[in-house]
Amino acid sequence: MSRVTRLPGPARDRSRSLSEVETYAWLLENSIPVPGLGGRSFGFDAVIGLIPVFGDLVGGALTLFVVWRASRMGLPRIVVARMLINAAIDIVVGAIPFAGDAFDLWFKANTRNLGLARRWLEEPERSTRDEWLALLLVVGILVGIIAFMVWLVVATISLLFGAF
Repeated sequence: MSRVTRLPGPARDRSRSLSEVETYAWLLENSIPVPGLGGRSFGFDAVIGLIPVFGDLVGGALTLFVVWRASRMGLPRIVVARMLINAAIDIVVGAIPFAGDAFDLWFKANTRNLGLARRWLEEPERSTRDEWLALLLVVGILVGIIAFMVWLVVATISLLFGAF
């Protein structure tokens, strides 16, 4: 049973695609060195993210572009799903003013996604069972959080207005 979402291209094409993803990730997250911080760097994603709303939308689109470009290498669905979760975390938390910008400097979703793609390309026959279980756990936690938030809103409205 194959774990690949589509047939991968020749190794030459995958190598070129990986180089493109590496370049995009580097430009977005590590292309601007910070002197005196021991090799720390940031990229254009952090700079663009400083522009309210527009910067977050452009940064999110660029992150999703990196995921799309990486997914064209024939990665399994679970790897693409994990990449999308990284992108979603980056986009949602990055939209919070100031704190999101600081988070963006630390989280570096594109670099994480590049690592996921590299790991699968180096070991394509590795089992994805544990990754599916971890994804299921994350989705379960998110559903629980959303259900709690809905309950909290309904309970608050009920207390304030005696509606329900």
